[in-house]
Amino acid sequence: MKKVQAFLDTASTVVAAVLCGAMMVILLANVILRFIPGIGGFKWYMEGGQYLNVFSMLIAGIGITARRTHLHVELVDAFAAKNPKLKKIHGVIVSLFVILFYAMVTYGGWQLASRAKQAVSTMPQFTMGQVYRIFPIAGAITVVAAIVDMIVLIMEKEVGGEKK
Repeated sequence: MKKVQAFLDTASTVVAAVLCGAMMVILLANVILRFIPGIGGFKWYMEGGQYLNVFSMLIAGIGITARRTHLHVELVDAFAAKNPKLKKIHGVIVSLFVILFYAMVTYGGWQLASRAKQAVSTMPQFTMGQVYRIFPIAGAITVVAAIVDMIVLIMEKEVGGEKK
């Protein structure tokens, strides 16, 4: 399971970095193209950049969830760290809430993408429903990442105060 966890983290980080890189290339190219008479840049650069930014953040969330590096309440973590069993229970409860949240994101994203048939986009080849498909896809993969992380947490053994 740790290999699956590492794969989800690495793959999501690479995909998110590529999406951020594509966003930066589009924005930089548009700035340069503005100064060329007769071209003036892309009409869709702003919307394309926004979509790529949101997509990369949703994909990065998969890796954050897989490695349990999301935000924590330090007071609760410090209290739970005093007892290995309590720490494991706390981790499982957090994982269950993360799974519940991303299950709702997946369902809500699917509903949104299914109903959004309008083509209100400066990128004429896409409907908004196609753009919104990232929510159920990223949500479902994040649910899997949270389940994998929870399994790793449950199977982790404490030996002399260190994780094995």
